[in-house]
Amino acid sequence: MIISRTKMRFFFIFALLLLPTILSAHPHMFLTSTEEFVWDKESLSGCWIEWTFDQFFSADIIRAYDTDDNKQFSDAETKKVYNGAFINLKNYYYFTFIRQGKNRTNPPSVSKFTAGIRNEKMWYRFFIDLSKSKPGEICLSVYDYTFFCDIRYPDANPVKLTYDPAFVHPTYQIIENKDYPVYYNPLGAIDDNTIYYTWKKGLQTYYPREIRITYAK
Repeated sequence: MIISRTKMRFFFIFALLLLPTILSAHPHMFLTSTEEFVWDKESLSGCWIEWTFDQFFSADIIRAYDTDDNKQFSDAETKKVYNGAFINLKNYYYFTFIRQGKNRTNPPSVSKFTAGIRNEKMWYRFFIDLSKSKPGEICLSVYDYTFFCDIRYPDANPVKLTYDPAFVHPTYQIIENKDYPVYYNPLGAIDDNTIYYTWKKGLQTYYPREIRITYAK
């Protein structure tokens, strides 16, 4: 079977995504992540996460999935993007980490996935359910602990808070949290997607940049 050059390059990119963190010093994909936290009256409903990818990854995804070459993604094309170039990230916790106090979790699933093209770059948008979180303070961070992807918050407008001021007045900060580090194995096996919250010999340390939301009912 002959595989096209585009498909080969596309496969190579996603194969790299599974390589061990020995690649961490040299990210191979770059994206920016913006977050929109949404409240229903006094209750936090969840967070919209939107990723904008670098031009090289974007070109490969567009070439592979915009089959009618109209610079838009139909529902059918979006479904193919979801299945072929997104959902595997469930094995990497969608690069999304949630903390309340000392309790750190990852979203078990995401919903309302969409994809599009803006200024020749791919974007993904999806929703994280936070409706079961306790009011007060919640921290969310987006990063790739395998360090294959360099994920950054944009300098301008990285976070949007959507709420009714009659019910709640949330605020946010973005802080590199040195009180709750995570650890990673730079020599992990190709299928090692372990997150370490306790240091062990051979592990290296990473301090997440958390979006810290403060609100009260």
